Amino acid sequence: MPTVPPNRSSLSLRLAVLVASLSLLLAACSEAAGGGGASGGATGEQAAASSADAPPDQGLDPLPDPGVAPGACRQVTYTPPSAVQAFQGELCRPEKDQRDVAVMIVHGGSGVSGGPTGMRPWASRLLAEGYVVLMPAYHLFTPGGERPVFPRPEQNIKAAVQYLRGTANATGIRRERIVVQGMSAGARLGSVAYTHPDDPYFQGPELWPGISDEVNGFIGFYHTYDGSMQYSTQYYGGPDDSKDPQVRDRWDHADAMASASAARGPALFITGDRDWNLIIEHQNEFAERLRSAGQQATTVVIEGGSHGFDSSGGKRLSRLGEQAASEVLRWLNDRFPQRPPRPAEASSIDLANAPNYTGGPPPTFEQRRRVTRPTPTTTASAGGTTTVPSTTTPASTIPPPSTTVTTIEATTTTTLEPPPTVTTAPAIETGTGG
Repeated sequence: MPTVPPNRSSLSLRLAVLVASLSLLLAACSEAAGGGGASGGATGEQAAASSADAPPDQGLDPLPDPGVAPGACRQVTYTPPSAVQAFQGELCRPEKDQRDVAVMIVHGGSGVSGGPTGMRPWASRLLAEGYVVLMPAYHLFTPGGERPVFPRPEQNIKAAVQYLRGTANATGIRRERIVVQGMSAGARLGSVAYTHPDDPYFQGPELWPGISDEVNGFIGFYHTYDGSMQYSTQYYGGPDDSKDPQVRDRWDHADAMASASAARGPALFITGDRDWNLIIEHQNEFAERLRSAGQQATTVVIEGGSHGFDSSGGKRLSRLGEQAASEVLRWLNDRFPQRPPRPAEASSIDLANAPNYTGGPPPTFEQRRRVTRPTPTTTASAGGTTTVPSTTTPASTIPPPSTTVTTIEATTTTTLEPPPTVTTAPAIETGTGG
C-alpha cells in the first residue's frame, strides 16, 4: 500500500518540536560551559566586570619565565648575558589576591654597602597587599677604588626594570605598571631611571635589547636628587665643576631634578623632619618640577623621623616605617587602582609591637656647585627620538623646606599620626643591609 504523505499541520508540529529541542540543547551546552542559572553562574553585570578585569593582550614575554609561583620568592638573574657582571634580585609574588603592579625596592648604603635582604620588611608589607616585588642587588664600589663608577649602578636598575617588563605575563603584572621604590642611595638611582626613560646615553651591553626601561611610578625615600652624593668625585670621575666635558656630562645625567620633564608617571617623596633639611628642599623642588611637567607628585614628611627611620634591622618595619608604609600603600592604590576597586590596606598591623626606631644621624655631603645650562634629555621611542629640554637650579634658589604633606592640588600642613593597632602582617625572613 502506498504511504500517505503527511498533511501541512503535521509538518508544522514536527518542525516546532525540533526547534524547541534544539533550543533546550543549546541552553544546556551553554550552562555546562560555565553559563548562568541558579547554580551560581555569572550574571550579565558580573560577566562585564570580569571582562573589564582581564589584562590587555601584552603579547608574548620576550624573556624566559622566571618560574616564581604565587606565594614564592626566587633569586633571578635580571641582567642580560651581555652584561660585564651578572646581578641577581629576589623576585616574590603574593600568595593570593595579587594586583597587576610590580614594585622594585632598591636598597641604600651610599653606593658602597647594603643589599636586598635589608629590604625584606618592605617586601613583606607590599606582598601582604598583593604587590609583586623585586629586590635587586646592583654594582657597589669601594671608596678610593674604581673611577668613574657612573653609570653602571644606574644601568643595573634600568636592566631590572626591563626584566620585570620582559616577564610581565609570567608574573601576572601589566607592563605599564612598574614602580621603583628607592631608599636613600637607592632613591638617587631610582630617580635617574625614572627621569631618563629609554635614554640612549645609558644603553649598551648592560641593558636588554628591544625592551623599554621606562619607570611608570617612583617612590623616593630620604635623598637628594641633583646627583649629589658621598664619594661624588670618585663616582663621576671628577668634581662637579670639572673642565672635562665627560665628567660634567655624567653629573648632568645624574641630575634627576633637571630631567623631571622627561618622567612618565606619578611620584611620591618621603623623608623625616629630623633628616638633612636639604633632602626636604629637594623633594619639594622635584615634586614642583614634576607638576609643572604635568605629572602627579606628592611629598610626605614624617614627624620624628631621621635618616633611615623605617629600618629596624629586623623582620619588621619600625613604627614610623609602618606609618610611611601606609602612605605608600595609599598612594599605590590611588595611582594604580585595581578593577574591581580594592582597599589600600587589607592587612592590619600590630603597631604597638613594632620596633620604636627613629633613624640615624642625617647624612651630609658636598652638594653640586655648578649651575648647568639647559641640556636636552633624549629619549628613544617607537616613533623616533624625542628631545625634552631640562635645566638645573642652583641650591640657593630652592625654596625653604616645609614640613608638609603635599598633593598636586595644594600644600597642606598635616601631622601624620600612627594608624590604629590590630594584628600582625605576614613577614619573610630578613638579614642585615641598608
